[in-house]
Amino acid sequence: MIETPTTSEEDLGADAGDRTPPAGRRRWVVPALAAALVVSLALAGTFVFLWLQAVDTSPEEVGTFLTEQTPQVHEVATEVATLLINYDSTNLDERAEEIVPLSVGRFRQQYEDLISQGLGEALEDTAASSRGQILQGPDVSFASPSEAVAILETTQTTQSNENPGGRTFNYIMRLTLIDTPDGGWKVNLFEVLSQQES
Repeated sequence: MIETPTTSEEDLGADAGDRTPPAGRRRWVVPALAAALVVSLALAGTFVFLWLQAVDTSPEEVGTFLTEQTPQVHEVATEVATLLINYDSTNLDERAEEIVPLSVGRFRQQYEDLISQGLGEALEDTAASSRGQILQGPDVSFASPSEAVAILETTQTTQSNENPGGRTFNYIMRLTLIDTPDGGWKVNLFEVLSQQES
């Protein structure tokens, strides 16, 4: 007669203990899985919302938005360029009070540095002045909904004690403007692309 091995209750208890996770581990596995599920659903919801937003925005709507912004960019670029090419030692403080609120970032820092380094005194010492006008532009384009570029052609005549007859220059200027959350469009960068004496 062949004897079949018997399994005692103690052996069964040992095997069952190996297959069943300890009570402590079970306590945090369920909440962790629930939290992962909540995070996954939140991410999926966010993705769907952003995708629907992108789908809902048509090229026509983007064009309409930028068209509405163009007059504001045009106005600020015109004002800043006009202020920059018309000045003398008697109105430099007034010019600064007008330019600084229309500027931000790099351009504002450069302009304020120029004023603080004695531009007014230098103009007064040499009786320097400048008169200019915009010949063409500003031509406005957009790099993004919150960044615009304005190109202008200007003429400027400068005079001083050393040059009472004056010298006239034509400039192509580029102003980069950004749409600030609290103050609308402001000039962030000023560049002279070309200069020619006329």
